Amino acid sequence: MSNTFKKQLLLILAGVFVGVLIYLAPRGIEAEETIISDAETTSPESNDHEGHDHAEEVEGEAVKLNAEDQKLFSELEENAEKIADIDTKLKLYDSLIQLSIKRNVPPLVAEYTEKKAMAVPTEVNWMLAGDNYFKAFRLSKQRPKKLISAAIDNYNKVLELNSENLDAQTSIGVAYVEGASQLGVMPMKGIGILKEVLNKDPENVNALTNLGYFAIQSGQYEKAVERFKSVLSIDPQNAEAYIYLTDVYLSQNDIEKGIETLEKYKSLVDDPLVKQQVDDYIKEIRNK
Repeated sequence: MSNTFKKQLLLILAGVFVGVLIYLAPRGIEAEETIISDAETTSPESNDHEGHDHAEEVEGEAVKLNAEDQKLFSELEENAEKIADIDTKLKLYDSLIQLSIKRNVPPLVAEYTEKKAMAVPTEVNWMLAGDNYFKAFRLSKQRPKKLISAAIDNYNKVLELNSENLDAQTSIGVAYVEGASQLGVMPMKGIGILKEVLNKDPENVNALTNLGYFAIQSGQYEKAVERFKSVLSIDPQNAEAYIYLTDVYLSQNDIEKGIETLEKYKSLVDDPLVKQQVDDYIKEIRNK
């Protein structure tokens, strides 16, 4: 399947699963079962993600903080750190998070989410901090080690509170695969963690789906089909699985199966615009 057609397919997916391409879909993954990686030298960037020089933290990103913003962030953060009342502290961090979102600075969104978790250390809060660091890593052109390391650190905080939290374990597995070069590890380490999740819970849709993604990335289409069919046997209404099965079939030039899975996907969505996109895409496939 050409890159153009693949992009169209993923845009259809994004029509329902907003943000999937940024926050969920893996990138640059090697083979699931026989991963061989000539991992790059570990990045020299510090693993310390507690810095306060925000202008430096976002250097090289699409948006930098100007002097006025720098002052505003510093004042709000200083107030949040000094205040004793927990509710007020959390509101100040929420203000910093919202301001970071408005300024389009994902690393700061992650940093202040982590500070909220430090103030109120619950599984949910640590998980959200890990997710936001992972998002920042994926959105960064530089893919700095400190962001993916911080994501894993926060997911591990979840496991310190609940060693059986399979969502955190799955996220750690995905992080090790996607951040293998930066972390100086073999991607197979992450694949192994995902398989451990399946050993504990063979019907874990999250782990199955991620292993399916990685199989597609490595061209292991039979393994990918097996993974996504397992997802659909557990959750027949999983529209995302149908989209990725379509990717597999079209990559193998199996047009009819690809169209069949697209039609099943279309039957699960309500948005008329997405349905029209699917119909248009099917026409393009047939006329290819």
